[in-house]
Amino acid sequence: MDYKATARRLLKEPLVHFLIAGAMVFWLLSGRAPDLGERRIVVNEAVAGALAQRFYDSFRRMPSQDELDGLIRDYVTDQVYYREALRLGLDQDDEVVVRRMRRKMESLAVADAEAATPGDGELQAMIDKDPARYAEDPHTSFDQVYLGADTPENRIQADAKLALLRAGKPASGVPAPLPGQLTKASANDISGMFGDEFTLALRRLQPGQWQGPIASGLGLHLVRITAREASAKPSLATVRQRVENDWRAAAVAKAQSESYARILKGYDVAIELTK
Repeated sequence: MDYKATARRLLKEPLVHFLIAGAMVFWLLSGRAPDLGERRIVVNEAVAGALAQRFYDSFRRMPSQDELDGLIRDYVTDQVYYREALRLGLDQDDEVVVRRMRRKMESLAVADAEAATPGDGELQAMIDKDPARYAEDPHTSFDQVYLGADTPENRIQADAKLALLRAGKPASGVPAPLPGQLTKASANDISGMFGDEFTLALRRLQPGQWQGPIASGLGLHLVRITAREASAKPSLATVRQRVENDWRAAAVAKAQSESYARILKGYDVAIELTK
């Protein structure tokens, strides 16, 4: 797509000339002649091409002539209002403007860090430093008896049924769409069926004996851990995306901190408070 040709065609259009002339008239009527600095708005090939490219990025097609005319009209309007607002000092003491400018400065500071690609050695060093962070949760096999909603009555019955189970006798539960036995279930699998509270409670239980009652999102359970497989040592191949995300987050935070410290050196900050 020849954006330069499109821009040249636009600049030959009477409407474009009218818009530029209109901006000049606006300045003259305001009592200030335009100069060659911030008071001059130039719509050249680069500007028109950028506007067309932005339109293409949004709609995946080139703008029509009328659409390009509208884009240029909006661009001139934006520039006129923006520069007049600066001239009138409307950006001063405006918290919204301050926050936006801060975000822009921070974006500039971390642009390189966000685009950087870490080496395998750096990523592996992060894994070696904190393997528990990247290791998968252990897989758990367990039996469970569902007792119903978490009520005082069901908690009383839970003690009696727990005694039966520990004595090797059967104890019936309440019918529910839950498996009575899970084998090698991951933490995500367990949370999906029983909830996070139940999953966390399982981690504190020792294998081999019936225990409970354990609360879930559905109610109370008696549980026996039959096996727990320790998580394997994480490898870069399996956790690359997670560790790369951590690496980039750390790199961005460092770049932002260093940039701020460097800029701050050029300012004399005085905090004057009265007690």
